[in-house]
Amino acid sequence: MDIHKPKPFHNWREFAKEYAIIVLGVATALAGEQIAEKLHDRAKAAEARASIRAEVAQNLGYMERRDASESCTAKRLDEVGGLIAVLAAGNLPQDALYIGTAELGEMDDGRYKSATQSGAVSLFDDKEQAAYATLYKMFEFYGQLNLEEWNDWAILRALESHPPASPALDAQLRSALQLARAHRWGIQGTRLVALKAAAAIDIMPTPVPKIRLPDSCMPLHTTRQEAMKLLMHPDEWNLEPPK
Repeated sequence: MDIHKPKPFHNWREFAKEYAIIVLGVATALAGEQIAEKLHDRAKAAEARASIRAEVAQNLGYMERRDASESCTAKRLDEVGGLIAVLAAGNLPQDALYIGTAELGEMDDGRYKSATQSGAVSLFDDKEQAAYATLYKMFEFYGQLNLEEWNDWAILRALESHPPASPALDAQLRSALQLARAHRWGIQGTRLVALKAAAAIDIMPTPVPKIRLPDSCMPLHTTRQEAMKLLMHPDEWNLEPPK
């Protein structure tokens, strides 16, 4: 095999010409790589953005679904307050009671976490990153309030078993009722702030279908068996405050 030795340069002009060709080729290759990388990052950011915005809209939809039963929840807490009072007086009715619980709002963050871990979120500008971080902090707080509220209602459901009156039980029930009201207030406030923050970046709630009748919309004097049956029959759902 013949090996061709590079031709010697006869002058600086020839050397400069060859050098310029090499530099131009390398620069073109690097520029092409940078353009390809930017296009890839742009596509990655667009995909992550669409996914996150869809998740935000869905979480707002969960908040709206919960809000649809707030009148029932407020009414039920007032009824529970009345039951606590008559229990303390030793006059708790012995007919069936169904306390239930407030609607549990689901908050998802899987898409946001995935985009963060993949580095896609870092491709957004600072303002957009801050907007999503703020919203997901609200979602986290909203979810925590829901869990705490769930525990409050678990204590209040002791009334369903018609327990004997005692000062200790009375104090426990009154404390749980006060906490349930405080947590409900926090949930309502967080929803309003989240809706405003999302609207600022043009994200509206995605309607989320109701999968069951909210517990707090169940008539108070209902057996648990009747309640479970009614929960699974959408045609009989009624979101009006219980009578």
